[in-house]
Amino acid sequence: MKHSIPTVCILALSVVAVLFASPVVAQAEVTTTPNATKNVLVFFVDDLRPELGCYGVEAMHSPSIDALASEGLLFEHAYCQQALCAPSRISMMTGQYPDRTGICDLFTPLRKVNKTAMTLPLYFQQRGYVTASFGKVYHHRRDDQTSWSEIPTPPSAKYADPVTLAAIDERVKDAKAQKLDVDQTRLAAKGPPTECFEIDDEGYRDGVVARQAIESLRRNQDKPFFMCVGFAKPHLPFAAPKRYWDLYERDQFQIPSRQRPDGSPDLAFTVWGELRAYHGIPQDGELSDEMTRELMHGYAASVSFADAQVGKVMAELDRLHLRDDTLVVLWGDHGFKLGEYGLWCKHTNFELDAHVPLIISAPGNMSGKRTDALVEIVDLFPTLASMTGGEVPESCDGKSLRPLLRNPDQNFKPYALTQYPRGSTMGYSLRNDRYRYTEWIQAGTKRVVARELYDHRDTKTPESNLASSPEHKDRISRLSQQLDAARRIENTNVNRKK
Repeated sequence: MKHSIPTVCILALSVVAVLFASPVVAQAEVTTTPNATKNVLVFFVDDLRPELGCYGVEAMHSPSIDALASEGLLFEHAYCQQALCAPSRISMMTGQYPDRTGICDLFTPLRKVNKTAMTLPLYFQQRGYVTASFGKVYHHRRDDQTSWSEIPTPPSAKYADPVTLAAIDERVKDAKAQKLDVDQTRLAAKGPPTECFEIDDEGYRDGVVARQAIESLRRNQDKPFFMCVGFAKPHLPFAAPKRYWDLYERDQFQIPSRQRPDGSPDLAFTVWGELRAYHGIPQDGELSDEMTRELMHGYAASVSFADAQVGKVMAELDRLHLRDDTLVVLWGDHGFKLGEYGLWCKHTNFELDAHVPLIISAPGNMSGKRTDALVEIVDLFPTLASMTGGEVPESCDGKSLRPLLRNPDQNFKPYALTQYPRGSTMGYSLRNDRYRYTEWIQAGTKRVVARELYDHRDTKTPESNLASSPEHKDRISRLSQQLDAARRIENTNVNRKK
């Protein structure tokens, strides 16, 4: 499947290259105040839906993450800035919206566009911390390399079953013998979307990543550290040791409704090419109920596998008596669709893609609590800066979540923003306490070519787009003005950096 950088991103990239011509690194050269949290440990979990035991889904086996939630604050309404790995993670690491970073595609590393942007590892490096990256943190492992004290090479194996590996090798040989083009050869190199194999955790990448993080904790227990641990699961392929599959029964998974919301524009949807690239998945049409249940089962097994790796690292933190000196964050880079609306994976502005799990456990703050406040992943950078006694860089778009960690019942933000491009059109989505409102705006004309309005009071998957409903005319007008004002504030922030 061929990819290209959307026109809206290309325009943003050219702007950002100019905006950050002068370094901003001096902003992070600050001192640490007394009694501030000493260490920071951040778990990145790829494609993780906010469907865990601690989020009220009792069927999901997630004891380690549930335990972390019992020691911290769980955010019921946290939202990523774009439902795609690279831009979401770059937004988190810079504390900036995609329109600020200029990156809204999968193929552009931050440092290719912006050599001097302030990032979390650079910020903590300048404050004298050991900065360590394990597993999938940035989408591009080579990104920000000079800002890390430790960044070991992770294992690359996605499969462990020799039968699976042999079949992949045979398909690649056949593709080369037939002199197929690059895309067809790449498709042949893909394995199946699921794998259930008897093997130890370290037979897969995330098990090794957990071990690498544990070894670093032992090495650096007497130093302040900023550590990021990125687990690839539950990203495709859903490959996990058999014992995690055995936690679930196949028939416990219910097929979701494949009905798309009435009146929704074509721009809102994808053809979920990410899943179709895997061997055995049809290139068009819907999946069978049997395949749907297999994938749902594999996703749940992968979540439990990732959860176990979180538990191993947390157990070592406790064993080393570092827990009382360490601020721990767990977040998902975006959501994931499991057949809802007949769709899979991410790549949209729907609630299922934008809504993410977020847990923060900070010594001396609320524990075992949850908050309904609307928050965004760009809020993590200022949170980590302020909670460790540092100054928040002016480059950050977000705001510190520290007040919520002391009083989770207060209002925090009136809305959260998410965006996703379709070629030369960008979809901007505003989520308030009840509605998700989206405008699709052409890059050149700035014309709104489509609108969406969904009522999320009672469901994550509304059945209708209410944007054309006369009874919502005034609401749409207000939300449109609010969305436009939010985008203007972002542009003002950009211009201020010139």
